[in-house]
Amino acid sequence: MFLPGRLYAPLARVDDDDWQRLLDRHRFWEAAGVRLDAEHEDIAFHILMHEGELAAVSKPSMSSHEFDAVQIPPGVFDDVALRREVVAWAGMHEGNYGAGVTTKMGFYVIRSGGTLGFHVDGPVFLKGQRAALSDEVVQRGMIEAHASRRTILPLRFNPDDAFMLCAHRAPMLRGELFEFSNMLPHAYFNRGPAHAVLLVTTYLQEALLPQEMTYR
Repeated sequence: MFLPGRLYAPLARVDDDDWQRLLDRHRFWEAAGVRLDAEHEDIAFHILMHEGELAAVSKPSMSSHEFDAVQIPPGVFDDVALRREVVAWAGMHEGNYGAGVTTKMGFYVIRSGGTLGFHVDGPVFLKGQRAALSDEVVQRGMIEAHASRRTILPLRFNPDDAFMLCAHRAPMLRGELFEFSNMLPHAYFNRGPAHAVLLVTTYLQEALLPQEMTYR
C-alpha cells in the first residue's frame, strides 16, 4: 500500500526478546538460501503464518512468484512459545489496523553477502515481467496488495546492511517496527558477516478493500 507523503514510517518501539529467543532455539533460518539470479541470491522467506493460519496447518500458495518462500520444518510448530508469539503478533496487527487477516508472516533471511535485488510485490513481480492484467485472479491480487499493510521488525542485521526503498536507505534500528509500501521498488543488501533476519508481516485491512470485495 502507498503511504501518503512518505516511503517509510516508524510505528513503535517493541520488545523483541521473545523473538530473539526463538531464533536462538530454532536454527532453521540458517539453512542455505535460494538463488533466482545474480541480483536475488542467498535469500529465503521462512513462513510462520499464511492466510491467518499457522504455516504448519495452512496450505501456502504455490505461485511461481513465491520463489523465495520455504516451509519451516513441521516440528518447529510444536513449540508452544513460538505458536503463541506468532498468534499474538498477528493479533497486534488486527488491534492496530482493525478487521482483516494476516495474509503472510515470516522470517525473511538475507544470508551474509546475499542480495534481495530491487523488486515490487504482488501478482506483477520482479522487473516488470508480463502478466495478464485482464485476469480476475491477478486483478484481485493487485487490489489486495494495495489494501495491505507491510510491516518489518529488524531482528538481526549488520551495521553496513542497506534496506533500500527506491533510492533511499531506510534506517534500521533494533526493536523499531516500521511500515513501508511494498508496491514501490525495494531491496536489501547484506554487507556484513552475519545473516540478516527481518520479521515481515503482511496484513490485509478490510477497510481498505472496495465495498464489492471481502477478505474472506
